[in-house]
This record gives sequence, structure tokens and C-alpha cells, in this order.
Amino acid sequence: MPPLVFPPDFLWGAATAAHQVEGDNVHSDWWAWERRPDTPCPEPSGIACDHYRRFADDIALLAGTGLNTYRFSVEWARIEPAEGTFDEAAIDHYRRVVETVRAQGLEPMVTLHHFTLPAWLADRGGWRAPEAPARFERYVRRVVAAIGGAVEWFCTVNEPGVVAFGGYLGALGFPPGTRDVAAWKGAIRGLVEGHRRARAAVRELHPTARVGATHSMQEWEADQGGRPVMEYLRRMNEDVFLEACTDDDFIGVQTYTRVRVGLPTLVGPLARLALAVPPLESALVPLTVRRETRRASEQAPAGASEPAPRDRGSGGVAGALGRDGERLTQMGYEFRPQAVAATVRRAAALHPGRPIVVTEHGVATGDDAERVEFIQQGLAALHAAMADGVPLRGYIHWSLLDNFEWARGYEMTFGLVAVDRATQARTVRPSAHLLGRIARSGRLEP
Repeated sequence: MPPLVFPPDFLWGAATAAHQVEGDNVHSDWWAWERRPDTPCPEPSGIACDHYRRFADDIALLAGTGLNTYRFSVEWARIEPAEGTFDEAAIDHYRRVVETVRAQGLEPMVTLHHFTLPAWLADRGGWRAPEAPARFERYVRRVVAAIGGAVEWFCTVNEPGVVAFGGYLGALGFPPGTRDVAAWKGAIRGLVEGHRRARAAVRELHPTARVGATHSMQEWEADQGGRPVMEYLRRMNEDVFLEACTDDDFIGVQTYTRVRVGLPTLVGPLARLALAVPPLESALVPLTVRRETRRASEQAPAGASEPAPRDRGSGGVAGALGRDGERLTQMGYEFRPQAVAATVRRAAALHPGRPIVVTEHGVATGDDAERVEFIQQGLAALHAAMADGVPLRGYIHWSLLDNFEWARGYEMTFGLVAVDRATQARTVRPSAHLLGRIARSGRLEP
């Protein structure tokens, strides 16, 4: 079979998020959250990958693989550690990061909000707070004024559906950990307005930049009984945000797996009723997703500077199978690399003609051969979508480094580059070299 050829101007990259790799993000809501004994977090982020200091070496590793794009986030909690107080040293730091990316011949793609909030805003209700969208806009203006001239791609909010559902409905062990439908819907409104205000600010300050949000999208499947629930969840976690992005310059799609919703047919009427009855809605929604369970906690030894890690559990086993015989990743997801093609096709149908970038696609596995397979199968499915007219402009792999995976701690390994937590040594995996070869040649060999 002939190779699959991608356009010469295609974005090929890898991504990180500030809190997951930088370390010592002490002014954020997550820094406080992961230290509380009543949350699912098995361990604190601590120094993470020390990327705040090692960024130049890490960017050089990325460039050395042959990729051409680095997607990373700037940390609001560092830039504005107290309300209205902007840390010029932190702003200078991110200016240096952008300069380093450019010096390595890479395209910087900057995410302005990737899950974390400054603690001062979280204490007021986070994205539920009436002032949150305006405060976000103010911060975005400071960032874009400082680095915007060298950045042509901005992502406003990363996975707003996950932020709202995971934290304000309490589904994923994210802060603030409320389990309240009103809080969930209030956060949705705040995130939508925050995105719109940030988009307008970027365009005002840097008119030639391309700006959009990035969306967590699933390949959904449902039987007859589960379809009403599936449609409701897809509506609240994806569509309300995609509809707010009609005027974006691009649609960022982030997909890891397929979600199947199979419920008895009798549940269908109950699900439809749930759309109008908040108490039933509260009871119904958690039944449809895999909830994080609280893990056993251990008290930190006297005098310790960091809380002791909690029991991590198995962290996933190579070759593990799900209830229906499907192959599972460390995250407990179905191994389904081609799911990303289903989601970009859906995004293209919702926004005809709008450029699409896969801003995250990856797999948590301890076997890099699985990551190679995931990349190859995902790209083959995406190429088929492009052949059918989907305007795909890039593929950004998650992630560059093994990192702090939020409420799962460090047990999940997503990185193209392995990180030894004891020594901070980096090891470039074969999957990174594979993706780099594809990027340099623009060809996926069959």
C-alpha cells in the first residue's frame, strides 16, 4: 500500500500543561486541592518535571525528534498570584519560553487556561463567580500584550467541559469538588463567557493570531435505552461549548477513547425526565460515567515537607481487558486510537469549513509499543477523514513528558519522553522518534 501523505504545512507537535510539568505551582487551586486528605489525589504534584527550570532542554528534545510545534500553557496562578498583582518575573519567564520555542524552529501554541485557577479566585467560587470571566480577560490581556507578537496560535480554555463536569459536578475528583447541578451549570456559563471575552481580547491585541478553545470530545455509542442519557451528556459536556465557538479561528479537538452508554430501555423515559428535574438529574448523571473513588490516605510523617503519597492502586496492567473484552489503557479507557477520527468528523459537521486541530491525542501505557500503535492507527483514521474533506490542520500528541495526571498522580505514563521522578532524567521513547519521522517526511508508512 502507498504511504499516507499529509500536507507540507501540517502542524506536528506535542503538548504539556503548566501545572502538570512545571512544579511548585503554589498559588493555584490545585496545589491546595491535592494536599487535602478528603480528595482523590494520591500524591501532591511537588516539583513535577521541574519544567519551569528545565524548559530549554525539554524544548530542545522536542525539536530534536523532528516535530514542529510545541503546545504549552501559561500559568495564571504564577502570573497573578494575588488579585490585581501581576508578577513581572513570571511574565518574563513565559516570554523566554516563547523565544526558546521560536529559536528551536518550532511553532508555539499557547494555552491560556489549562484546568488551574489562582487560589484567590477559586476561594470566591471559581468559574461560578460573577467576576470570573472579566478577571480572566484581564489576565489574558496581560499575557497577550507580553508574548502575543511571537505567538500565532492561542487556545483560550482547555477542555471547558471537563473543568465544569469534573470539578463542579464532582465527577472526576477536580476542585472545587462540589456535587451540585446548579454549580455545574453556573461554571458552564462562566467558562463560555470567559472564552468569548478572551477570544475578543486576543483579536484586539493580536489581530493576525488564530484563537480557539480546545474541546474534550468522545466517540459516543449508546443503545436505545442509553441514548437519551448519552445525548444529554454530550450536549452538556461538548455541544454547549462547541456552539460558543462558532466564531473561533479553529476548533481544537481532544480525544482519547470511545464512551459507551448502555442502559435498560426503561431508563430512557427517566433520562428525558431528568432534563427538567434537577434532583433526578443529580442522581442520574453520576451513573453514566466512571467515577473516581476516594483512595486510602496516609498522614505525612512529622516534619515532612510534602504529604506522603497515598495508595495508588494498580495503575493499569498491560493487556488488561474490560467487561466486554475491550483492551484497556492505564486510565481504564478503551484502547481506541481511531476514536479521534469520529470526533473530528463530528466537529467538522457542526462547524463546516472551520479549520480543526487535534490538540491532544495520546494513551497512558507502560508499553511504548502500544503508544506507537496508538499513533499509527490514530493518524491513519485521521488521514481517511481528511481524504473525505475534513479540514484538519494539525496533530498535537499528549504528552511530551510523563507528568502529573491530576487526580491520578504520577501513576499514568502518557509521555513521548519518559521522566525519572528520582533523578529528573529524560529518556526519549521510540514513539517520539516515530512521530518525528512522520513529521519530517509528512508520510505515514503502511
